[in-house]
Amino acid sequence: YMGTYPGGAMAPARLRLWFLGAFWVWLGSLMGAGLAEGAQRPVGEGLNVLFVVADDLRPALGSYGDPLVRSPNIDQLASRSVVFQNAFAQQAVCAPSRVSFLTGRRPDSTRLYDFNSYWRSHAGNYTTLPQYFKENGYITLSVGKVFHPGVSSNHSDDYPYSWSLPAFHPSSEKYENAKVDGGALVVDNQ
Repeated sequence: YMGTYPGGAMAPARLRLWFLGAFWVWLGSLMGAGLAEGAQRPVGEGLNVLFVVADDLRPALGSYGDPLVRSPNIDQLASRSVVFQNAFAQQAVCAPSRVSFLTGRRPDSTRLYDFNSYWRSHAGNYTTLPQYFKENGYITLSVGKVFHPGVSSNHSDDYPYSWSLPAFHPSSEKYENAKVDGGALVVDNQ
């Protein structure tokens, strides 16, 4: 369902696409003031770029009108961003959706519809967004799940094409049953 929740909050698919759309508009503005084609940016010069991917983030945020949720950092980002009200996911599963927004190509171009194949080997060696930055002098790093891990990213999260170093996947098991008090993690030092 692509409608809204009570309080004006957007459906989850729309929220994910809002973040994606805001990022692409912001990135386009950076590239418009970028380098000439083929030029290399000297390391240490230019703008820093932070690309955040969040799985299953629903629209329970202050910026979408939720009266109970306090999300000041995301709300501040939203207040300075373009909000897309009518955008759609490319595929209902993670791997093709991620490859789609990282390459700017639809799943019918990448021929990735599930998790069981590596798109570069059977559809073409398309340039990804982090690969573009890497080829233009940026150091690109992946922390967590950017590409879907496994076959669909060649068991390497698309390293070395997209990333300067192999992707880092921190363990979340340490915090699986962690106690939280008032939004803060309770640390047991025993």
